[in-house]
Amino acid sequence: MYRVPDPAPESQIPAERRGAVLGRICLDCGSVYPTSRAKHSGKPLYGKDHVAAPCLHEGDGFAAGEGWWQPAVEVLPPPAEPEAGEAADGG
Repeated sequence: MYRVPDPAPESQIPAERRGAVLGRICLDCGSVYPTSRAKHSGKPLYGKDHVAAPCLHEGDGFAAGEGWWQPAVEVLPPPAEPEAGEAADGG
């Protein structure tokens, strides 16, 4: 089975749940572009191909400090809850 990672903007995920950086995510359209691409253009890694309704930032460069994009990180699963017996035993 092919699994697609669950990318999200870095600022919206707690540090302990952040995985690898998958690319750059546009905060307006939600599409993820590879870090090697300098502009928000063409087909994204994850997201819709905006041929019929392009994003407002289509063609804009991924310049540092711009507020419309962030690094896209993989969302890790939450840590496992300790078993009730393990927590009460203390070791």
